[in-house]
Amino acid sequence: MTELHVAYNNLQGLPLEIGYLTGLTKLHLQRNRIKELPEGLGKLLKLTYLDVAGNELRIFPTELGKLPLREMYCEENPLLNFTPVHSVQEEEVLALKEIAARFVMNELKDRFSYMRKAIRHYPAIREMLAQASRCAMCDEAFLNTWLECVHFIDVRKDLKTKNFVGTIPVRALLCSYKCFNRKDHHFYGVAFP
Repeated sequence: MTELHVAYNNLQGLPLEIGYLTGLTKLHLQRNRIKELPEGLGKLLKLTYLDVAGNELRIFPTELGKLPLREMYCEENPLLNFTPVHSVQEEEVLALKEIAARFVMNELKDRFSYMRKAIRHYPAIREMLAQASRCAMCDEAFLNTWLECVHFIDVRKDLKTKNFVGTIPVRALLCSYKCFNRKDHHFYGVAFP
């Protein structure tokens, strides 16, 4: 399947499995009631056309910038505005499960580590670790989303689309307040009214 037309269907969302439609080049979702696009959208590496106009989107998925979009329509959505407010957060105390998961994921980077061999015998742990995310700031793996942020991308410049001029909010996940408090980034905490 290369095109999917589901416009004007009162859809409230898309299944995570949308990412399995890897041959999709055009996706027509306009005039529904979609509040959030699934992260699986970032797996549609042939998608050149995306129409999500007239929905209820506030933010786009983290991997949107990796898509080869040439045309994108997103008008008439209540997208987040770029209104930064300075904030510094205190360091958090990680749960033991998170600390252990980060340690294991770090050990798994080494192809010769004992952990890499031992984890083969624990499918439940492998499955849990497969759900990990990467920090947009330091690129380290983490199990839980500690801070959901947003960054704004210039659609024409960053996505190389021909038709849309302006910026859109894209979700970014940070592993800790330590990364959030760094001064060398353009990620912002999200506050919904």
